[in-house]
Parts: sequence; C-alpha cells; structure tokens
Amino acid sequence: MPSFQIHTVYSPWYLLLCAAVGIALAWFLYRKHGPWPTGLRWLLATLRALLVFLVCFLLLEPYTRIIKQEEVKPTVVLAVDNSQSVGLFTPKPQLDQSLKQLEELAENLREKGLTVEIKALQAQDSAESRLTALTFNAPATNLHQLLETSTRDFTDQNLSALVLVSDGIHNLGPTPTFQTYGAAVYPVALGDTIPKRDIVVEELQYNKINYSGTTFPVIAKISHNGFAGAPVTVSLNEGGKTIQRKTLTLLRSGNLETTFQLSVPQPAKKHYEVTVQPLAQEFTRLNNQRHAYLEVVKGKLNILLAAAAPHPDIKALRSALLTNPLLNVEVVLGPFQSPRFSAPYDAAVLHQIPNASGTGTDWLRRLRSANVPTFYILGSQTDFTAFNNLQAGVVLRNPSSQYDEVQPLLNPSFRRFSSEPIAQPRIRTWPPVPVTFGEWTLGGATEVILHQQVGTVRTTKPLLVYKASAPAPSAVLLTDGSWQWRLTEAAEHNNAQIYDELMTHVVQLLANRRNQKRLHVYPVKDEFSITEAVALQADVFNAVQEEIFGQTIALTLTREDGKQTQHRFRHEQGGEGLPLGSLPAGVYRYSASTNAEGQTYTDNGEFVVQEQNLEALQATADHELLRQLAQRSETSLYYPAQLDRLQQDLLKADFKTLLRSNEEEKDLLEQPWFYLLLLGLACSEWALRRFFGSL
Repeated sequence: MPSFQIHTVYSPWYLLLCAAVGIALAWFLYRKHGPWPTGLRWLLATLRALLVFLVCFLLLEPYTRIIKQEEVKPTVVLAVDNSQSVGLFTPKPQLDQSLKQLEELAENLREKGLTVEIKALQAQDSAESRLTALTFNAPATNLHQLLETSTRDFTDQNLSALVLVSDGIHNLGPTPTFQTYGAAVYPVALGDTIPKRDIVVEELQYNKINYSGTTFPVIAKISHNGFAGAPVTVSLNEGGKTIQRKTLTLLRSGNLETTFQLSVPQPAKKHYEVTVQPLAQEFTRLNNQRHAYLEVVKGKLNILLAAAAPHPDIKALRSALLTNPLLNVEVVLGPFQSPRFSAPYDAAVLHQIPNASGTGTDWLRRLRSANVPTFYILGSQTDFTAFNNLQAGVVLRNPSSQYDEVQPLLNPSFRRFSSEPIAQPRIRTWPPVPVTFGEWTLGGATEVILHQQVGTVRTTKPLLVYKASAPAPSAVLLTDGSWQWRLTEAAEHNNAQIYDELMTHVVQLLANRRNQKRLHVYPVKDEFSITEAVALQADVFNAVQEEIFGQTIALTLTREDGKQTQHRFRHEQGGEGLPLGSLPAGVYRYSASTNAEGQTYTDNGEFVVQEQNLEALQATADHELLRQLAQRSETSLYYPAQLDRLQQDLLKADFKTLLRSNEEEKDLLEQPWFYLLLLGLACSEWALRRFFGSL
C-alpha cells in the first residue's frame, strides 16, 4: 500500500502562523451576523479560513512524497551455453530431453514463487522464452561473459542463483573458474566426457605478415585418438584447389607436426586451408580442417620518429609502433645535424617540432618539401606561431603558459579506423595529461579522434585530430604526456593494447594516404571474424587533395568463389560508409568507382573474413571445469538425470524475497488536484453566499 506524505521546505511550526492568518481573516469577514444563520456563518468562516490557510501554506514550498513498497522475488537465471559444440557433440534426443526437463524445472520454480530468467551466449537468443526454441549455433564459447552478463543484467532483480547449462568447453575469454560472480553457480553438465576416435587439426602456426618473393612456412599440428599407425593424407588448399599434399603416419604419441613451405610472388591477402582426409569410423569430420589467413606485402613502411630532445614519449611511441610488423621505425633525437634521409619516409612523427629553440627546423622543411604525412606531438617547447603556419588541422590562438589537465575521450563518430570494444572503458581510465591553455580552433576537413575531458566535464575540445587534405595528411596530438597513458594501461591490464593500436592506426592512416589517389576505399580493419559486421569507408579528394563530399560510390564485391554483389553508398562527412554486415569466411576483393568534378575515378582493395572453427576442435566435454565452478560456489555438479535434486537444493537454499521501497517526491505547485481543491473551497463559499442572499 503506497504511503502518501506532505512535507515543507521550511519548519512545520510556520503552519501555526498560516492557520492564524486564515482564522484572523475569516473572523474579520464574518464577525458581524449578516443575513446568514449562525450555523451557516460558521461554515462560511471555516471555508474562508481553510482557503487562506492553504494559500499561505504554499509559501512554505510544500511537496508530496509517495513511498511505494514492492516485493522482489528471488531470481534464478538459467544461463545456457548454446554454442555449436553442445549441438554438435551432444546427441539430439538427449539434448532435447534435457531442455524439456529444464523447462519443467523452471516452471516448478515459478510455482514455488521464484522468478526464472533465460540467458544465452548470444543476445538475440536470450529473448527466447522457451529453452526448446534455442538454436545451438554460437561460434565460440565464453562462459565468463555468459555468467558476467547474467550477473550484471539481473543484479537489481534479487539475483539468487546462476544455473549454468554447458558442456564445459570454454574457448574464448577469461577462465570462469578464477572469477567471482554475483550469485552461486549451479552447473548442469551436458555432452560426453568419453574420448572419441577422432583426428583433429589442432593449430596452424604461421606469420600473419610475409614478404613477396620469399619462402615462408605454414606448420600444421595434428592430434588423434585411436588411430596410431594409420596413414593419413594432409593437404594444403587455396580457393578449392590442392596446392600441396603429404601422406603421413599417425604416431602412437597422439601428436604430429608437418610443415608446408610457400612462396607468393606478388603482394596479396591469402586464404589457405589445411585438411586431413577423414578415416573410417572417425567420430566427426568437422575438426579435420583449419584455416590460415595471412598477408603478403611488398615491404615495410618507413616511419621517422624525430624529437627535439629526449623525452619519455619517444620510448612509448617507439614501443607502440614496433608492435606492428609492417612498420620500420627510425628514431632521431636532437640536436640535429643536416637532415639525411636514410630511406624515403612514408610518414613522420615529430615530437615538439617546430621547437621554440629552432631545433629540427631543417628536418621539418625537408619533410614538408617531400610531402611526407606528419604526426605532430605538441608540448611545452613547441613554437606555436610556427606550428599555426603549418595548417596541420588545428590552430592555437593566444597560447598561454598555463595548462589544463585533461583526460582523453574517444570520439565514437570517427570512423576511419575501428577500435576494439574495450577501447572506450580503458581510455576513460587513462590519467590526465597537460594541454597548453588557449583557444584551440579546428581547420577545415579536420576530424577529431579524441576529445578533452576536464575533470568530470566532457568537452568538444580536440585532443587528437586527423586532417586528410593536401599537401599531405597530418595528425596532431595536443599533449606530450601520452607516455603516462601507455604506462598506466600496461600496469592495470598487463598490456598496452589500446594505446599501441591507437598510435599505430594513426601512423598507418597517414602512411597509407601518401599515394594521393582521388578515390580511396578501405575497410575499417584488415581482418574481420565471421561474427563481426564488415564496413568499408571512403575518401574522395579534389585536384589539390582537399576532401570533398556528396558523391555516390558504386562498389563491386567479389568472393573467393567468384560470386559478385553490387553496392552503392553516399560519401558524406561523418557518414557510416558502406555497412556490409556479417559475411562468410574468405578473402574478399572489391572495386569501386565514383564521379567527381566531371571525371570518373576508381579504386580497389581486399579484406579477410576469418573463420576460427573453435567449436569443432574439442569433441569431449570438460566436466572438470564445471566441477571446479561448483566447488568455488560451494554447490554441486548436476547431470540431466539429477534435475530433481537441483530443484530441491535451490528450494532448500531458502532465497529471501526483498522488500524494495521507491520514493517519489513532487512539488505541490505542480499537482493539479491542489488547485482544484482551492477552486472548490472558493466556489463553495461563493455559492453559499449567493444562495443565501449576499455576496
């Protein structure tokens, strides 16, 4: 039953003063007898006193408080591992029977007053209200994520138990046995733990980046159970054709390794498949192949990292750039001699150049005359007057000797390269860094990658920007404290993945634009998985390499089997490009064309969609992992035949119903019923005076 209360901002003792004012005014008006009987006069005086009292009461700023109490029943979440391995290696009749029994368990728990929810590996499957309607097609098993999202989604609903229905095969994310969740975990084991006669291509080892004209290996690791001494044929295929084949004898140890040597004359993205020919009585053929996706390149990109003086940023940037095997980084520190290019540079990173002392001016002049794309990092020693004249994409007007301490904030509208899902929360934890105080102004066609956050205030001020226009692309980082970001991320997460990827992507974005094509169409990342949405972006430039917008781009996408699809999209500033959604595994090639300034321009490229095939690698259920989960939660491991015992244990746990109170406060002046009450009192007094002969 809701509780209704009226409170005032000021002391309730003022109510006596309001009452006194109402009584005094009523006495003054009705102190004489008038034409009314005594009883009516008292009624009229009361109405007037009450009306005046309520009007004065408004001066105390009254508000109402409604307190509602609700019971929140204990919630039991059925966290179902609907991965491919469960559907592949659990006999269908047994799986169907287990799901029916779990539905009966859920219904019985609901009848006992518990709330039962269903959670699956994939978000769209969690919407199913019946377990028998689930499809077991998730391409990977992340049991930690399943339990963590179940905890997060139902914590405010009195989460009491997590019933994990799984075969225990875990192949993605942190191991759940070392994690803590918001409720006890009750594992239900599916699948079969008896080893099957099977041959498995466990792993392919290869370099993802290789160079044209050289020989490189692809190593296949093969395991088996029950086929010792049997000969098998292992083949390396590309595009449905066998390019190498070997006949091997399976060893008694159960493990075997073989190497294929390859050579590709031209740069390209390659997709190979290693296949073991199935043998008779083999349990499944699904794990007899693995895929290798690699890139053959002409050579590395030459990157110059030049600084006016030694600085912690230099080591952080060099370490970040060297995580990409496609980048060859040369470090040059001031004071400089006459600039000598050991090789043509594809991009340059200039730290506090132009410098207030003039250090590095010759290098800057040489780089700009060669139209080398440049990444400027500003700091306390930057010559801002000289920097403003570079028109690098951002200008500082009225620079000050003071600094703002700002944190980075990732701009979700920047689409020239994609970021990992963990990027945004990690970047928010990076420490504040100094940025010179002043009026920062963006130039034309400049895009913001990172915004500034000052304290808790999110601003639109830039922190890291990119400009694609002529004479050469440029990027600018407004602080010389980014080394703290890498140090903090490495300390908190044992790696600096997001910092390294951010700096590498910026440099690659600059280096890959040096060809000054009028049309450039590119994927937001070079490799996608079959579960990821593929997207392409585009740049269109005019004759002086200034980016222009509004063109319609026609694109032909070609699969490995030769099948083509046609697409069209508009090139808009800040647009989403061409979303292609999830695609089957393979190497895709595309050709694009558009009309700009009366001429037709074309571009082409390729990208890879990878199929990991993780779920077919292990046909034997891992009930030991489920048993460890149960021990950590001080529960038991249950099998489908023991669901009655699971129900008894859940009911014995005597989960408590929570009593939750919700308060709603609202200003009395905002409530119409109060005005109707005042109007009713005034109208009643007026009507009585009118009816009995005097106003």
